[in-house]
Amino acid sequence: MLDKLQTEADEVHHDANDSTVALAKLVTEIGPDIAEISRRLGQFKESVRYRYKEKIVRRGFAIKADLDYGALGLQRVVMKLRVAAAHGQHAHEIFEAMSEACYLVAYAGTMPDQLYIVHAGVPTEFTNEFRHIMAKLEEKGIFSSVELFVCGSFRVAPMRAECFNFDEGVWDFDWSNPPPVDDDAARGTVSEKKRIDKVDLLLLKELWRDGDRSLREIHAAIEKANGIDINYKTLGWHYTNHVVARHLIKDYSIAWHRFTYSLSLDKVERIGKHSYLGVSLIVKETNEQETMMLRSSLNRLPFLWSEGAGDAYYSQLFFPLDTVNEGLEYLTTLLKPYGERAKIFLLDQREMQSFTIAYKLWDESKERWTFDDAATLARLESVAFGIGKRTAYP
Repeated sequence: MLDKLQTEADEVHHDANDSTVALAKLVTEIGPDIAEISRRLGQFKESVRYRYKEKIVRRGFAIKADLDYGALGLQRVVMKLRVAAAHGQHAHEIFEAMSEACYLVAYAGTMPDQLYIVHAGVPTEFTNEFRHIMAKLEEKGIFSSVELFVCGSFRVAPMRAECFNFDEGVWDFDWSNPPPVDDDAARGTVSEKKRIDKVDLLLLKELWRDGDRSLREIHAAIEKANGIDINYKTLGWHYTNHVVARHLIKDYSIAWHRFTYSLSLDKVERIGKHSYLGVSLIVKETNEQETMMLRSSLNRLPFLWSEGAGDAYYSQLFFPLDTVNEGLEYLTTLLKPYGERAKIFLLDQREMQSFTIAYKLWDESKERWTFDDAATLARLESVAFGIGKRTAYP
């Protein structure tokens, strides 16, 4: 009798998690649109909203919009660089200035190398100018080494919700039998560039920071942050007819690793304990076949967070601490055929930061992105050497 009751309880528990999995998959596809999700699931809105809040939001899993960089005329550039010893203590200030002046969107320190993996979202027409800036920063001694890889495609991998137990907050994954993956879904694609304007970029900036807000909340945030007045109906029109209709958002991510953007601190912060080990890998000079093999193998892991391919194959993963040994063994075996072309980097979570899209570098009057080589270089030199002088001579 007790066994039967336990079996029935397990079945109810399993059904409940299946409902959350279905909900999570739709959130990654269309965002936290409770009305549309409830319609697709055939469930009451109140039930869907409760499950969304209890199983996702209150567990610290932030929701953010993953912008379609191709549609915005941007491409991802991944760099492996070392900050010169004289400027190492001011690396954060240098990267922050780069986010405002030359499209840097994220960086992470590595252990024990003390290198940085740095990302930029650069307008395709300014790729050469960006290379020039990075070479100049190395030449002037701000960076002691820079290795740059242009990614023709880049994506944030959708959460493999079917491998996660939302009630227990743990992954249910069998290393001996990884689940299959849709290779077509994992294939990198580049969207056609769409027409955009400044209002679109302001909307995208806020949806990237926190996608779990109403349009009225986003409207208030835009007006407060930029000191401007925007008609609410105008904002709604831009959201419907530009952001949605032109597919400026690729999808939405659920931050299962519990890194989230703090609106109060205006930076990325970690919610709770460090229960994951962040890892990046770069395989240089990959051909199309090698790229597809790497994509296929790594997309079988639910711990893949992002990946890109072009001059090299790049990916970032977060392994639960109790699976680190298995995870690193999997990567080591996978990358062995690539020899010295492949490198694994352990990420220092104390030195991880993301920045919003560089909306201030958009010229609204000319409807295009801007890149001022001389002004950008002068600003970065001023930050790097100016901070150093103030430190040395208080």
